[in-house]
Amino acid sequence: MFNISWFKTKSSDSKVESISKENELLKNQVKELITLDETGFFIELNSLLKSILKKAVILCKAESSFIATTNKKPTDLNVHILNQVSQDKINIIKEEFVKKYEQWIETESDIIKIDDFTLLPLVQRHKMLGLIGLKLNSKTPDNIYEMLPVLANRAAASLESAILYEKMFKRLLVLSNVFIFGREIVTNVDLKSLVDKFLKIAVEGTDGEIACLYLFKEKLEKPYFTRLFSASSKNVKFVAGADEGYTDLIKLVRKDEKPRNISDFDKSEFKETEINKIENITVKETAIIPLKPRDSLLGILQVCNKRSNTPFSYEDLDLLNILGSQIAFVIQNTELFNNLEKAYIDTLSALTNAIDAKDSYTKGHSDRVTDLSVKLAIEAGVENREVERIRLGGMLHDIGKIGIPEIILNKPGRLDDNEFEVIKSHPVLGVGILGNVEFLQNVVPIIKHHHERYDGRGYPDKLKGTEIPYLARIVSIADTFDAMTTNRPYRKALTTEESLKEIEKCKGTQFDPELADIFVNMVRHNGL
Repeated sequence: MFNISWFKTKSSDSKVESISKENELLKNQVKELITLDETGFFIELNSLLKSILKKAVILCKAESSFIATTNKKPTDLNVHILNQVSQDKINIIKEEFVKKYEQWIETESDIIKIDDFTLLPLVQRHKMLGLIGLKLNSKTPDNIYEMLPVLANRAAASLESAILYEKMFKRLLVLSNVFIFGREIVTNVDLKSLVDKFLKIAVEGTDGEIACLYLFKEKLEKPYFTRLFSASSKNVKFVAGADEGYTDLIKLVRKDEKPRNISDFDKSEFKETEINKIENITVKETAIIPLKPRDSLLGILQVCNKRSNTPFSYEDLDLLNILGSQIAFVIQNTELFNNLEKAYIDTLSALTNAIDAKDSYTKGHSDRVTDLSVKLAIEAGVENREVERIRLGGMLHDIGKIGIPEIILNKPGRLDDNEFEVIKSHPVLGVGILGNVEFLQNVVPIIKHHHERYDGRGYPDKLKGTEIPYLARIVSIADTFDAMTTNRPYRKALTTEESLKEIEKCKGTQFDPELADIFVNMVRHNGL
């Protein structure tokens, strides 16, 4: 647990009692803030930012405040929440922060002062992730500057996890939609309908307002197919005389086949032809990707107007590249489905690697459990379709641990009862994380129930015997075997034979007896 011994009461005769009470209140507030990082339930970015700022304001008794994250360029602040701060004031702070940032790089100081605001950098691995801005006053506790570094440290740790989660899970959701969309290709021959679904995914994935697709054939001067999609209007169209959006900018991308990311058309040579090409909409910024599935240009994808009023990011361009490559394969009637599946599995693999990286004692655990689960499923005669399902289930069985604090995952000793209850929440957290991913709905039962016991004493639902999904029973054996054969801080790894004897001992209580026998025989005869 964290050291909060720096809270010292003053010895002034008349104020000792009142100051002691105030410090006790402050200690409770800091403990609440620390809890942000330890509960693991604030993995959604906006919820986390609101909670951090609320705790900071209460702790410091600030009269006004804000919280911001940094963009790819650290001096570009993205302000998420304002409390009693005018936009003019924020603009002044942003301008001054650009100057102060260079000084901060040299010292990495705990506090930055701009006018009457105290800025608290949120730093992880020498990188500024965001800022808390506080306007302090006479009600602010005297020892607040001792508390602020602790506040910032815990907030930054939580923020780093939330940013990682948001980026990876957003990518997962978008790719899931694309993967499902790929299934429709076989039966859906309406190009406009297919393209509209694709453009909808592109808009939602980048938080854009407008998406355009232009398709070309080598011998045709103009696009043979143009489609425009809006997130807010069904009747969106190009203005008369705009040549269906085929502007000088699109012509240039067709010629040099290079992507573009333009954040300010006022400074661009394409201002005149680009900003007013869509009826009733001003194009403010744009990201453009050429579609080249092989050696020849097939088309161009353009997304306009980030709804958060920020430039399109590197992650947006990366996502558009993935989507663009897929729609190109759709149109060419090639092997879209296999490419989508690979991108999807790679993303899931990245998520599981992020989980394993949190727990220094179980690196590679998800891969090993997946391998053992697949082998046991095949040995048990599971159908090929179900084997693929268990492959995903094994890969993602611990996805919920992304919401478990590292201080618990990496505790050098046995967990106490409260800590074990937090660990036990990871199957339910996993269901919450993947609950909206349609493609993975048939995998969710494996994730939720891989810690149930055959005798009904497991968690989270205390299912018994055949009430436990069959594939979850398979993963349970593989998961436990790998845990037993891996070094832990509180014990050394068991040998393979010792672990197999333990599984034999626990068949009928912890494990499905038939599956336990199959697993033990499989390992003894075939090895790992």
